[in-house]
Amino acid sequence: MLYNYDFRITLVKIPIKSALRLNFRKMVFTGRKENVSKKKPIIFAANHRNALLDALLLVYAGYHFKQVVFLARADIFKKKFVAWMLKGMRIIPVFRIRDGKDNLDKNKDIFSSAARILKKNNPIALFPEARHNPKQSLLPIQKAVPRIVLPTEASLNFELNSQIVPVSIYYRDVFGFLTDVYITFGKPIEVSKYKEVYAENSNLATNQLRLDLETSLKSLVVNIWNDEFYEEYKDAIDWNGDRLALEKFSHRKDDYLQASLEIVRSLDNLYKNNREEFNDKINDFREAKTILKEHLLSTKDKVWKPASKRNIYSRFTGLILTAPIMLFGYLNAIFPLLINKKLLSLFKDNQFIPSVRYVSGLIFIPIFDLIQSLIIGSVTKNWEVALSYFFLMPTTFYFALYWRKWWNSANRDLKVSKFKQEFKAKWERLVQLIKL
Repeated sequence: MLYNYDFRITLVKIPIKSALRLNFRKMVFTGRKENVSKKKPIIFAANHRNALLDALLLVYAGYHFKQVVFLARADIFKKKFVAWMLKGMRIIPVFRIRDGKDNLDKNKDIFSSAARILKKNNPIALFPEARHNPKQSLLPIQKAVPRIVLPTEASLNFELNSQIVPVSIYYRDVFGFLTDVYITFGKPIEVSKYKEVYAENSNLATNQLRLDLETSLKSLVVNIWNDEFYEEYKDAIDWNGDRLALEKFSHRKDDYLQASLEIVRSLDNLYKNNREEFNDKINDFREAKTILKEHLLSTKDKVWKPASKRNIYSRFTGLILTAPIMLFGYLNAIFPLLINKKLLSLFKDNQFIPSVRYVSGLIFIPIFDLIQSLIIGSVTKNWEVALSYFFLMPTTFYFALYWRKWWNSANRDLKVSKFKQEFKAKWERLVQLIKL
């Protein structure tokens, strides 16, 4: 049963969590100790910006949770082996209208299973937006959560004491590798408070709970709802996020997330209360974007704080000196890299890029590391050398990935430094334009 421990999770938990940790430069969890009960039935309701990684991050966060059961869209269960593995990892399908009207009735059994899981005091997780959304915004929340939890509570006279915990997942770069991710567990919603409303009108209670969950998620998620100015909002975060994180939120471990929320709130406030100033600021951002494009710079370049020449040259010196290690790492991982490139070509939707990259690294790096180590041992007849290679191959490859990130960063900082030196007046104008 889904509320019993499953050996398939035991088999994959350690490598999956280890690879996930290596996938990010920084992982920041907040609110999980304060807002996630160890004793009450829990439904985690998270925004959904990434395909597989969102679910894995919730599993990774659960250092004191029981095994989480996920509800996921049904179309990923089409192949029997995949379905077997997914169910072993406690993921069960939910059918949508696009899966066919005939399949919608199957959700009754799924929701009944979810109810039994809650009654066994096991946690459930689902994404109430019901689809991926890589943008920094929140889609309308659907009714799956209240349709599961309210009838379950009603069957026990609302004495189960279940809670809905809203979860915000924020990627600094949703498609980037070795980026930062922030996972925030919000204050739980007590389902028992809907008892009287549900007794009078179940539909009203369902809608009220849905709206309350949506409101709670909106307070946690970086939600650029203003589609007309989406790019300008996003640029404002790129330009001001690091600065505000340092100036206003350096005391918090989720400093960049808080800075991003502050930027969106500030622009929303101008939009609603001072449209003239808002329009002026949008025009400033657009002029700044034009200047950047003219000089082949991007919004992610730190134009507000150019690095010193000494800093840049010292970084390049270190990178050049360590280039042989980088080359060793890349050359010995050439086959996993080629396989990853081929797999990525099979997916037209960019939303799957991070998940494919993660899975291919999780599977193919260990496989080829083992094969290549065995070949070296067989050829040299020296198994100590083979063992050394077994540890060096993944370590140097991981270093090579960081090396590339550091090289790109140093190049961008060099461009900014040259821009400031050669076009000082324009640089000063740019700094004023981007400041919020």
